[in-house]
Amino acid sequence: MVADAHKLHESLNDLQASYLDVAHSLSDQLTYIKKFDFSIDLNTDAITNLSSIVNDVVIQSQERLQEVTKEIMWLNISFFGQSELHTAIRQLEFALLQLTKRFDEVTNAVQYMSLGKLPISFVNPTTLHNILRNVSLQLPENFELIAGTRI
Repeated sequence: MVADAHKLHESLNDLQASYLDVAHSLSDQLTYIKKFDFSIDLNTDAITNLSSIVNDVVIQSQERLQEVTKEIMWLNISFFGQSELHTAIRQLEFALLQLTKRFDEVTNAVQYMSLGKLPISFVNPTTLHNILRNVSLQLPENFELIAGTRI
């Protein structure tokens, strides 16, 4: 009986050692699970924080894009209006330049007429051509009227 008690005592010691190994292993796993749980909580908080920051940045970017779009549209409208104004001013400048040229031509024509001559600008190009042809017909056969060419 003592031998059986001793054998039982050894079996209990072996079971206790096995129990301590299992408990120690479970303790390590629980520690790992607690660390993992803490890491998950920390990562969840970080992801939540980062997602809110990204959300804010996207919203601000969208608002800035809308502002830039409005500014570009305003500039397009402004430039279009200025372009029309610019075109009208250029057309007026061209018309004034033509008017000034015509006044100069009229002034020159009046000065020629005061001398008793007819200004060349008053002669129609077709009429001038006909006059030159009639003159060239009255000239001798080998006469060169303009720099080596005959009209």
